[in-house]
Amino acid sequence: MEKRNATTAKRYSTYELSRRNPATWFAVLFAVLSAAFRIVHYSLLGGKAEGVGTTWYVFFLIVLPVIVCAYLVYALLRHGERRLYKTLLPVYLGMIFFIARNCALMDPDLHPACYELEASGLGLAISIIVSVLFAILYKFTVNPGGLRSRLYALILGALILAQCICHYVIRQYSPDGDIFYDFAEFSAFSMILSIEIVLIFMKKVCSDEPFPMAGDRPDGRRLRSLDPITSVGVYIMPDRNGADNLFKDSFECSNAEKYIRKKREEGLENFGYTHLILAAYVRVVSQRPAINRFISGQKIYSRGKDIEVSMAIKKEMATDGSETIINVHFSPDDTADDVYRKFNLKVEEVKATSELDSSFDKVAGLLNLIPGVFMKFTVWLLKAMDYFGLIPRFLLRVSPFHGSIFITSMGSLGVPPVYHHLYDFGNIPVFVAFGIKRRQCEMQNDGSIVQHKYIDFSIVTDERICDGFYFASAFKLMKRYLANPDRLDEKPESVVDDVY
Repeated sequence: MEKRNATTAKRYSTYELSRRNPATWFAVLFAVLSAAFRIVHYSLLGGKAEGVGTTWYVFFLIVLPVIVCAYLVYALLRHGERRLYKTLLPVYLGMIFFIARNCALMDPDLHPACYELEASGLGLAISIIVSVLFAILYKFTVNPGGLRSRLYALILGALILAQCICHYVIRQYSPDGDIFYDFAEFSAFSMILSIEIVLIFMKKVCSDEPFPMAGDRPDGRRLRSLDPITSVGVYIMPDRNGADNLFKDSFECSNAEKYIRKKREEGLENFGYTHLILAAYVRVVSQRPAINRFISGQKIYSRGKDIEVSMAIKKEMATDGSETIINVHFSPDDTADDVYRKFNLKVEEVKATSELDSSFDKVAGLLNLIPGVFMKFTVWLLKAMDYFGLIPRFLLRVSPFHGSIFITSMGSLGVPPVYHHLYDFGNIPVFVAFGIKRRQCEMQNDGSIVQHKYIDFSIVTDERICDGFYFASAFKLMKRYLANPDRLDEKPESVVDDVY
């Protein structure tokens, strides 16, 4: 773990190509031209050569390159500034296209002139190797941290461009030369030129925080420097409920009571134990960031600065009172006042609705319209999408099953805390429940009996996100904040970053 402050040197770097850069629009232009040339080529070529209408030809040499160009345009305009690695998928697909294209050139019926050039198979082998190496080097270039391979990728891209030019010249001087073949070469040339423009004009940027990388999720950064035993453990214990640990403790709440009264006198009318425990947990995350990790798809991720808390609330404390779940986002440097403001703002927003509707209720209402026979498949599909990190952001924002912690107040119900199970769907790794205030008489060193007030709390954790020593350290730190809550009024002196 590393402490971060304002003077921390920049440690992370990557490339980006923003929409403000004219080169971005040139790359987009050539990608669009490539798709247009491919469509014109298909329109003119239909029926002129044997095998053109086959499924293999149509998919790999017509449909696939158009998809590549469309995806490349989207990735550049949508993700070029912070997530240039999103262009990896179209480049990989483009590599498959170029390999299929080079194989097609070996067909003597369709391309006799190029067949004579590459009939030995050596030219085909070289072309395939160059295409594969280009895609690999491109990955190491645009993925954050791989800044030394741009020159090599440019050279290989230039070789592919030279091959396109060579094929065009050969066809111009061959008996089977025709204009529709020109469009094919223009399409391939424009596609690789678009990617070369990206490599030439993208700019290096630095930051003191990690950049998003290929393999990250919308809600977390994958940790790549963990011990092997930690990475293997998630496969040995694949389910969250099969890897949970149950922990129970209590804290003496005399100082907490005084602190709550003080906050209410300062104008925070509804300040209570929920706000205090949340503030303490947020502060613990700022110093023990590993408890803000989660497991998805048998990989370990960190939420970084985002601490997302889920909690069930009722509009009225009655058995028939409506209930919903809210998600509240906190930052590691939030004070107790910040936690109170953010939490109450969300509660008031939801309670202002007539039926106590949150965003999740609206999504659940739509899912409820699905017939029961298809609901199981829908849930399975959502789990599969979650496994591969493909759930859309808008669903992650409203899902109560994706977050840092789920907390419940059993004290408001007048009962002790329960050990609440973790959900196998989603990725919440910690469930906290705290109960009603109780009194306990204790003997002091001088033999006198003193009555103390305690609040019990239980925690269920996913043991795979960090080791037991780390969890114990975090729980002890949380109890220290609860015993001395005044420390939560000031921002932390430093915030500790999770490992890379």
